[in-house]
Amino acid sequence: MSLKAYVLINTNIGKTTEVAKALSQMPEVQHLDIIMGPYDLIAEIETDSHETLSQVVLTRMQNIEAIRHTMTCPVVKMEEGA
Repeated sequence: MSLKAYVLINTNIGKTTEVAKALSQMPEVQHLDIIMGPYDLIAEIETDSHETLSQVVLTRMQNIEAIRHTMTCPVVKMEEGA
């Protein structure tokens, strides 16, 4: 079963496009949008586990030099009728 999460990303000024290009090369990134507001990008990530999600965010995404901050929001599936 796959795990989906949205990662909000804040980049250094003027580096959003550069970061978007780097993120688009990651196979776990299913969709990526440049947004306005306190964050510059939102990435839809899909992995096979929480451990893999952590590895992608903590060791791959956050090691991109122009990324200043990330906020990871795993998707919670609600039961029908809840």
